[in-house]
Amino acid sequence: MWRAWSGILSLLIISCQPSSETTQTESKADTTQSAKSITLEQWRQLADSLTVERQRVILQSLLTVSEKEGWGGAVRYCHAAADTLTFYQSAKVSFQRVALRYRNPKNALADSLDKAAYERFAKSGQKESFITEVGDGRLRVYRPIYIPMVQCLKCHGKPEDLDGQALAEIRKRYPNDKATGFAMGDLRGMWKVEIRP
Repeated sequence: MWRAWSGILSLLIISCQPSSETTQTESKADTTQSAKSITLEQWRQLADSLTVERQRVILQSLLTVSEKEGWGGAVRYCHAAADTLTFYQSAKVSFQRVALRYRNPKNALADSLDKAAYERFAKSGQKESFITEVGDGRLRVYRPIYIPMVQCLKCHGKPEDLDGQALAEIRKRYPNDKATGFAMGDLRGMWKVEIRP
């Protein structure tokens, strides 16, 4: 069955690249894997490379905006760009960030598999992603997102850590926000990548 998946690898790589960001991992995977049978572990690694790169772009963008416009500007940027940066869907692949304590309701845990994955990461502190077969030939890869830097607490921290401008923007743009109160190293959410035949 996994031989059939090898035909969509190129589509997956091309369709998930950020518009101006191309990674060596994606290019290497495109040239070396397109004609080979893809294992579950290779799918997991590919999903990791896509989500790690997307997370890097998000963090870099937020830090750049915060330096120019402060943390309130970072929240405005997130509000305007988050869907583009954190969600993607095509006929064969989709990915998004999901969380129990979300800022955007679109990022709420969607089903029992999301909830089980979140609980797994929350209870174990597992840092590695995992892959699971969903049924109907679909695969899901979940990768945890932990609070990696003290700067993240300016928008996601406890009251004493939150930036005043960021908090004002959060209240304005996300009146039902649930994504504060975190500390360094806390599980913030997960990347969910779904691959369809």
